[in-house]
Amino acid sequence: MNGPPIVEAIPTVGRGTELTDAQAELEPLPWHEVERRLNTDAFCWLATVRPDGAPHVAPLFAVCSEARLFVCSKDTARKSRNLVADGRCVVSTDVDAAHVVVEGHGTRLSDQDTLRRASEGVADVYGWPTTVTGDVLDAPFGAPTSGGPPYAVFEIVPDKAFAFPLEGTFLPTRWRFP
Repeated sequence: MNGPPIVEAIPTVGRGTELTDAQAELEPLPWHEVERRLNTDAFCWLATVRPDGAPHVAPLFAVCSEARLFVCSKDTARKSRNLVADGRCVVSTDVDAAHVVVEGHGTRLSDQDTLRRASEGVADVYGWPTTVTGDVLDAPFGAPTSGGPPYAVFEIVPDKAFAFPLEGTFLPTRWRFP
């Protein structure tokens, strides 16, 4: 990423979508608020592309640091194999009265410093104790259907992101990442 994301309100267009006077005073959601929301213990959904082009969606933990998302997955899991073959993906969640969608590209991490940052992130956000062992995160436990530790870590670099309010607290917002 080359600088902060470019933020804009998503225009409301069409019959029945006009803003009320109170909504007209609202602002787009700042990116730091998206990072804060992503760093709660909310579950996220990761959508990836299968080799035949079909979509695949799975729940997982995601943490955000410096406009990057980190997700952990067994290296043999479908989502991991999909990301290795084709990094295009979407992470989405509903948290703090907002639908958040992040479109980007995921790559497997092997850098020790970044793996440590991801390990610290999942400990801080989810209370999940992991340790860096080579190019994976090891843990004393994992989700019942995860295949068990250790886990590969993928860094998702956003291309675009969106936030849609469930309540009138901010304008629908789009970010583009230079």
